[in-house]
Amino acid sequence: MIRRLFAAVLLLCAVPVLSAGEIELGESDQAAIQVAATDYAEGWYSGDRERMARALHDSLAKRAYLRDKGSRERRLSELDKAALLAGNVPENAQRYAKAPRRADVEILDAFGNVATVKLRMDGWIDYLHLVRGDDREWRIINVLWEPVAP
Repeated sequence: MIRRLFAAVLLLCAVPVLSAGEIELGESDQAAIQVAATDYAEGWYSGDRERMARALHDSLAKRAYLRDKGSRERRLSELDKAALLAGNVPENAQRYAKAPRRADVEILDAFGNVATVKLRMDGWIDYLHLVRGDDREWRIINVLWEPVAP
């Protein structure tokens, strides 16, 4: 009886149990997710459209629920990949030259071919959803962001 109980306990300890927030990816995938988020952030800060573009899925949707200036109303701001890249101008390099260029990447959750990342940047936080495509590359497909109050 004790042997069976001991064997059952050992078996339960050996079986991986999934819980919320547990990352089910290897180190190489976690590194690739980190690279995609960093390319997105550093591409913006440097005005490097090519660097940012390689991190973005063709079906990217970037959204924020922002307060209109001079109003208490909020509105949904939406950008697709083309609009985001069009707003990424070479002048960003000058604009952010003296800024800290914060790009703190935290993988919140990942499983299979999807991941959720929190990206802290200068003045805002992005929540990124990434997908791994058939080419095995990780790309950002959704961004929900919020400015950080000064």
